[in-house]
Amino acid sequence: MQLKLTKSGQVYLPNCIRKDINLEPGDNIYIFVDNKAIILAKEACEKENQCILSNRGTLHIPVEIRRICKITSEMKFKAILNIEDRRIVLSKGYSETKG
Repeated sequence: MQLKLTKSGQVYLPNCIRKDINLEPGDNIYIFVDNKAIILAKEACEKENQCILSNRGTLHIPVEIRRICKITSEMKFKAILNIEDRRIVLSKGYSETKG
């Protein structure tokens, strides 16, 4: 699945993703970087930033994370769900391939 960062640094998590890992508006989402990928987790991790999932399903990627990962506005990500760990992995530089 492809997700896009907005100009204001937000990413919209579609309802199907939120349901799969049991995210509700107001939930704390922990954000950290692992091997140049952004990890969004419902459970607290050792080193993380934190944000709150909005009623519309958006969350703000902190500026320091965007700087570390060299993320620009409107960048597209490949989103991979890890349902067991209740995490979403966002890999930057996603481009669709036809095949």
